[in-house]
Amino acid sequence: MTRVESRAPVRRPPRRLAVSAFERYVRSQFEKHFAAVRMAPPPANEIVWDSSIPTLVIANHTNWWDGFLAFLVARELKLTGYVLMDAVQLARYPAFRLLGAIPLSRESRRAMYRDLLAAGSCLAPGSALWVFPQSGRRPPAERPVGLTRGCAALAMAHGAPLRICSVAFRYVHLSEQLPEAFARIGRGWLLDPSHYADRRALMPLFEADLLSVIDALDADLRTERVSMFRTVVAGRLSINKRMDRVRHAVGLLRGRFEPRNG
Repeated sequence: MTRVESRAPVRRPPRRLAVSAFERYVRSQFEKHFAAVRMAPPPANEIVWDSSIPTLVIANHTNWWDGFLAFLVARELKLTGYVLMDAVQLARYPAFRLLGAIPLSRESRRAMYRDLLAAGSCLAPGSALWVFPQSGRRPPAERPVGLTRGCAALAMAHGAPLRICSVAFRYVHLSEQLPEAFARIGRGWLLDPSHYADRRALMPLFEADLLSVIDALDADLRTERVSMFRTVVAGRLSINKRMDRVRHAVGLLRGRFEPRNG
């Protein structure tokens, strides 16, 4: 690829008031449209999750809600979140810049690479830069292979150790009236890009890691093994559970009220 000099803009962190207001809005939307939002946190590893190391997050993209869920996951992990967003869409909704959205132009390979280099300035301690390398929304059943190499280009341009973290998203109906949103956080691994010749050498590692996290989440959901998932947002109860809560309140039902359908 042709070498392109970065514009090296000064990246302002997301505005605190904007983030706080947006978090309230996002949570209210999930409460309205989902039975719950659940997250399986990464395995505890103080070395891998050292906050002094920047994080590059690679996630699948199958749903309109993915950006909202990515925002919540970053908040739950206590990381300053940035996300690469199509430049045309960001121009239509510029307020997202206040929340950490970074433009990615697709008009040419040269422009895209320029924007990737500029986005690399967000890879700082305590920060997470989200990349959706499927080049747009894809059907949930489609395997995320043949990913765009932008994430590897970011890692190589960074030139220093960083954390690679794959995240899988799914939105499914299990036993509730409304769907549930699930996020599974990968184990995370430390990458030293100086050990690799180029971005082509990195892409098989990134693809394999993302696929492993997606497969693990799908296996959990096939067997409805959700006890390991922490509830991030408790949404609306199914109508039968709302009725049961009233019956418990007036003494028509005894025992403990169970908010989840069996």
